[in-house]
Amino acid sequence: HGAIQKQAKARGWARNLTQRIVAKAEEKVAKEKVASKVAKATKVATEREVVEESANALVTVIREHHSMLGNMRSIAQALLEQLKAVSENTPLFVQVGDLNLSSDDSVDKLAELYRKQGRETAAESMYHLALILMEEARGTDHPDLGPVLNNLAVLYKGRGLYAWAEPFYLRALKMRRLRYGDEHPAVAMSLNNAACLYQAEGLYASAQRYFDEALAIAERTSGPQASLTGTIVGNMAFLADEQGLWTQAQLLYQRALVVQQAQLGLHHPTVGLLVERYARVLDTLGQPVEAGLFAARAASIRARVQPGVVRQGSAMRQGPAVGELTR
Repeated sequence: HGAIQKQAKARGWARNLTQRIVAKAEEKVAKEKVASKVAKATKVATEREVVEESANALVTVIREHHSMLGNMRSIAQALLEQLKAVSENTPLFVQVGDLNLSSDDSVDKLAELYRKQGRETAAESMYHLALILMEEARGTDHPDLGPVLNNLAVLYKGRGLYAWAEPFYLRALKMRRLRYGDEHPAVAMSLNNAACLYQAEGLYASAQRYFDEALAIAERTSGPQASLTGTIVGNMAFLADEQGLWTQAQLLYQRALVVQQAQLGLHHPTVGLLVERYARVLDTLGQPVEAGLFAARAASIRARVQPGVVRQGSAMRQGPAVGELTR
């Protein structure tokens, strides 16, 4: 210990290290105060620079966005011309007329053309373009977005992309409530569509809740004998059927058949689908004679239409049908 003390004294070391620590701390505090004053002096200039740079960057993004939209419109117009050239379904173009793809509505109509042609990938692209144009022109919460959102959801659900479909269904429902209020057939349609999605995912309680609300609104706004009401009742029958609730399914199929036969005709493919499923339920309930009669009728209807035109939960269908509703 004595040797260490002699060496410290000879080399000028401070015997009290605490004094050295305090001195160092005071030096750092002084530097921080100086740095703080300098920062305050330059703060206004720095903020101005940041704002200016950010504004310039935003202007660049906006210009690129508008340029991109212009290019997409040009591509969409070229695709439309190509579709017209190869399509044999002239009435589709007659009913739409000459499309001017400078408007979001025309792009949406082009998407519908692709959907009716069964070209889902092209339809998806056009729906997304229409959605971008609508959001740019009208805002992200405008009620006019409802149909495009709904149709995108139908496409995704038809492909089994349930996680992609759900936000579009729910957003479409929100837009329609904003536009029409709670009491409107369009709201009932959106509720029905969301219920079909939840049914496909096996979320039966959620599906039932949405179907119940959809049916109540449809009955009040369209009437108990309307095709929309029949569609929802038919879907509720499918839900009960899928869960093995045979007696409940039987009653729902009976009601759906009464409505849809009156609205669509005895030989419509939707009616054929309901008859076929009803026959299976009757057979399960131990009513083979009645089941056989309805099965034969279903086969007769099937022979009149193209196979596979209608299936429950399908995104593509011809005319009013059971499952999701587009628009």
